[in-house]
Amino acid sequence: MTQDHTLDEIVPSFKSESKRLIKLFIPIILGQLAQTAMSVADTIMAGWAGVADLSGVAIGGSFFWPALFFLIGLSFAIQPTLSQLRGKNDLKSIDKTIFTAFTVCISTSLFIGLIIYFSPLIYNYTDNVDKDMLVIAKGYLHAVALGAPGFALFNVLRSYSEGMGNTLPTFIFGFIALILNIPLNYIFIFGKFGIPAFGGIGCGIATTITVYITCILFFIYIQKAKFYKDIRVLRRIHKVSFKDIKEYLHIGLPLGLSATIEVSCFSLVAFLLSPFGKEIVGAHSIALTLSGLLYVVPMSFATCSTIRVGEAMGTLHWNRALRTVKTSFIIGSIIYITLFVSVLIFKDNIISLFTKDDVVKEIAGVLVLLCCTYMLPDTIQVIAIGILRGFKDSRTIFMVTILSYWIIAMPIGYTLAYGLILDEPLKASGFWIGFICGLSTATLVYTSRLYFLFKYKKLPKAMMKA
Repeated sequence: MTQDHTLDEIVPSFKSESKRLIKLFIPIILGQLAQTAMSVADTIMAGWAGVADLSGVAIGGSFFWPALFFLIGLSFAIQPTLSQLRGKNDLKSIDKTIFTAFTVCISTSLFIGLIIYFSPLIYNYTDNVDKDMLVIAKGYLHAVALGAPGFALFNVLRSYSEGMGNTLPTFIFGFIALILNIPLNYIFIFGKFGIPAFGGIGCGIATTITVYITCILFFIYIQKAKFYKDIRVLRRIHKVSFKDIKEYLHIGLPLGLSATIEVSCFSLVAFLLSPFGKEIVGAHSIALTLSGLLYVVPMSFATCSTIRVGEAMGTLHWNRALRTVKTSFIIGSIIYITLFVSVLIFKDNIISLFTKDDVVKEIAGVLVLLCCTYMLPDTIQVIAIGILRGFKDSRTIFMVTILSYWIIAMPIGYTLAYGLILDEPLKASGFWIGFICGLSTATLVYTSRLYFLFKYKKLPKAMMKA
């Protein structure tokens, strides 16, 4: 049992907490939407180049996105750590904390880059898959593999800024990346200004160039902006011990693995659906892209919950943290209703942006409806994850991710997709039904965990070591 610092605790009203969360949320969501729009732009512009290009980028993404999200998840340990350090006014530890995170994330990204680069070798063991689609996928993966260190640095800088309570740079540099990515896509996909037409492979080339330019600008901003004048990170080299790395990985590794497991399930479906034909893969790619675009809204809000809960728990202000939790779920409900209604109204228009193929449109229409159902448990569970990150409870997040995705979602999805129980294979629809089942389970477990933490006020082990 931990000490409860209630004497000096000031609990904000619902209105006050809502304003604080929304103030953090708006720059994050705008920045995240801009970054996600890069993926949407890749899918749309690759689709303009042809069905094989669209499907090739989708298949390549089935390997790239899980690897990238491992790096993103690894950097998630920064936000709650800095929020808690700020909560207890321990600013001196921030510089070394960021350098440790930088060391771990950049070192890991070199290894991840190699995995991405050589992952197309698995295609040598596939049969009955469109060869043109695989050529695009291979070239795309080779291109984005070179950008792995850039992705790692960008997410360290972003998590540092958000952990410090400054979410505006997430918007600024997310938007800059989008502005750079679209014309670069146009140049490398369709071959402009003397550059050869790479088709879908050009998406990967444009993405890698974009991330390095954005990283350089982001780093300069952090070194010059007045907000960071008292703590200029990554200006000097710190001695990083094995203990420092171990402590960081104790929080970051489960978050990285959780993010990879989650994304790999969605991405792996594109690979498992490839025997059903490029129309099925293309339709799944559309639904998955839409789902990813919608997902960033509650995910961005979850980051705000992480920051606010982390600040409160830095001084063990349980009641203030509980106010954040309740407010987060209320606003989360509003987010879900808004997204649900918007997708239902504009479903056909959205699908038409991605493809002109009538067969793909019909299949995608069904998958988008399933996506609407899937959004409800997804919104609840992702906000719960954000709150648990504020507690540094990454172990619970990791365990529940394995349970919900690999033990429930994928087996159910595969069984339904390939018709192992039903007479008629449900194909892509089967996998989306499996995801709905898995996320509903995660929602139940996460909310139960939060109830336990606040009822007994017992900190997770990661916080007790801090």
